[in-house]
Amino acid sequence: MKNTVQVTINAPGFEDVFPTRKGLGFQALSAKYETHIDYDCRKSDCGVCIFRVLSGMENLSKRGENENAFLNAMRADENERLACQCRIMGDVSITIDDYTT
Repeated sequence: MKNTVQVTINAPGFEDVFPTRKGLGFQALSAKYETHIDYDCRKSDCGVCIFRVLSGMENLSKRGENENAFLNAMRADENERLACQCRIMGDVSITIDDYTT
């Protein structure tokens, strides 16, 4: 069983790959590697940490009730998620439009 997974973050002028332990969230990834993903509310009601999944959607935890309600209210695309609500279960590639390094 593979315990380490890879998260590829793509943004305008930036791409990097970060290894992390399977089952952790994006907040833990950001704390370890300073990925510069912003988190304001941490409870799925501000949308600051929204990202788009390029590949590996099946490797993220399923949307919870709060995340689903927020994303539906925002009319988010099917491939958009909130980093504060996701657990990473396998390799995933994401893009963040407002990414700052």
